Amino acid sequence: MSVHSDDRTTWSTKLERIGDRAIRCVDTVFNNIGHVINIEMLESIYQRLDRNKAVGIDRITKERYGIQLEQNLKRLVTRIRRGTYQPKPARITEIPKEDGSTRPLAISCFEDKLVQHAVSMILNKIFEPLFLPCSYGFRPGLNCHDALRALNRHTYGFGNGAVVEIDIRKYFNAIPHEVLHQCLRKKISDNRFLNLVDTLIKSPIIENDKTVINTGGCPQGSIISPVLANIYLHYVIDDWFNQIRQSHLQGKAELVRYADDMVFIFQRYDDAERFYHVLPNRLNKFGLEMHADKSQIIRSGHAAAVRAASAGNRLSTYRFLGFTCYWGKALSGYWRLKYTSRSDRFSAKLKGLRKFLRDNLAARDTGYILKRVIQVLKGWLNYHAVSDNERRVSAFVLRCERLLFSWFNRRSQKRSMNWVKFKSLLDRIEFPKHWKVISMFPSSPKRAFT
Repeated sequence: MSVHSDDRTTWSTKLERIGDRAIRCVDTVFNNIGHVINIEMLESIYQRLDRNKAVGIDRITKERYGIQLEQNLKRLVTRIRRGTYQPKPARITEIPKEDGSTRPLAISCFEDKLVQHAVSMILNKIFEPLFLPCSYGFRPGLNCHDALRALNRHTYGFGNGAVVEIDIRKYFNAIPHEVLHQCLRKKISDNRFLNLVDTLIKSPIIENDKTVINTGGCPQGSIISPVLANIYLHYVIDDWFNQIRQSHLQGKAELVRYADDMVFIFQRYDDAERFYHVLPNRLNKFGLEMHADKSQIIRSGHAAAVRAASAGNRLSTYRFLGFTCYWGKALSGYWRLKYTSRSDRFSAKLKGLRKFLRDNLAARDTGYILKRVIQVLKGWLNYHAVSDNERRVSAFVLRCERLLFSWFNRRSQKRSMNWVKFKSLLDRIEFPKHWKVISMFPSSPKRAFT
């Protein structure tokens, strides 16, 4: 079934109609959707984009682009509709990872961000109704904490099962364009729109001061990459796993996925073993590779934890969304899954904060430095202050206090701050002393600790 659209209504109405149609008729193939991208849509996106984001190679900021906003958007829409739009090369910035490697992030020019955002909005409206409940990444109304709660719930239900932790090697940069194009064609037959998507994902990048065409993958940092990555894994993993768990497994099985971070939970260990050996072939078929050193099969469940404890052992841990997942005893004595912040990311965040303070020893604007430190701390707390992670969170806050105390006393050769005076300063700047714990159990109220 195909859908044609006209150009007589506002862009937001057209977008909502596309979304409604995608929900009501899952077999709909959209063949005329590019017209949604118009001056009004791009202007609305312009107003919402963050002015503080890094600029591309043309050095054009939001303010500078907005000086002649109407003329710029008119020219942009004309190029898009004529098929002559070509994005400027993206600047690649290498971001250090905890294991010593780096993650390449693409920094696009401001105008290209407008187009990426518009295309992303349309793709989300079309494919969101297809996504399964196991997918939590970059979806409206869902976040990392929801994925952690789901993992907690599923592991609680399988007392003597197994968990398969999977890492896909450089996933975002490995997605093959041709196969991704075939996935998009399952729901879109508008060739002009698909060509625009191809233009965006194949946009040139600057590597070693040379401009090269991106022949594979969807670079992280690009606004359009999250939805494309979700679409690809929906067909490669989610939908496939949903089918085989009903037809090829003897016990129950669940999946929790946030972008390319995924954990499979099995009621039976033998099912997990067979799946673990089949999955690499499935990934290879679609141009992806399982990172063997970061993937594993682990026994899981409260019964398995009790059995391990009686033998003087502990069940193996695994990683998910920045946390280490381990089995521990609840206050009632019942074994359950718990979360603690990964030690490598804990150390990396403190290392970054220490470097920031060291680089600003001579800064005159003390208020700005204190504001940035508190922003970092609150951001970390908002994510990591979850059930069972009190000790790690308290340690992080204490370390931040000590870093600030040392920073004040290193700014001059003479010790300028004692602990009493420093504590008074923390009170004045509203340094976090109490914070809400995000419950991993929906029925439990949030509580605060010091």
